[in-house]
Amino acid sequence: MADVPGTNPWFTHFNNCIDEEELEERWTLNFNYSLENELNAQSRAEGWKIYVTSSFAKFTCLRCSNSWSSARACMVFHYRLGRKSGLVLLRLLRQQCRECNNPIMHKPQVNSEQMYQVLDRLILKILKNCYRVPNLEEGERVLIHRKTKPHESDFCEACHLGICNQS
Repeated sequence: MADVPGTNPWFTHFNNCIDEEELEERWTLNFNYSLENELNAQSRAEGWKIYVTSSFAKFTCLRCSNSWSSARACMVFHYRLGRKSGLVLLRLLRQQCRECNNPIMHKPQVNSEQMYQVLDRLILKILKNCYRVPNLEEGERVLIHRKTKPHESDFCEACHLGICNQS
């Protein structure tokens, strides 16, 4: 599916994935770049759940045009089901360019296939934790080994926050 100009592919893919479930409630996805990888007591009391995952992504420095790939593009989701609607908040963790050493952090560029895989895993969590749908098993996660440079923690926002999935 080609992305429509002027729309965010995360919103498009999320809506397509959630529509397939034919849920009564309308779910919305929003970005929030202040999300933490833990919920405080108040958030838990309000029904928020958390899901942290990672995916393969590309990064491009806007300053020097250097680009690199990472198998550790980390994402934090907070989600909850209200009385009539559900809300998902997403934080894409960024990385810094090691070539020009500019302190600007760059967002990951996740391709459609990877995005669908991430969102499918998220929706399984939503169905299990918000709708109590039993016996949902995450499909065996197929990891495609791609040649990337070694992960450099100094340039990874997720590492700085202590949530990177680095082995």
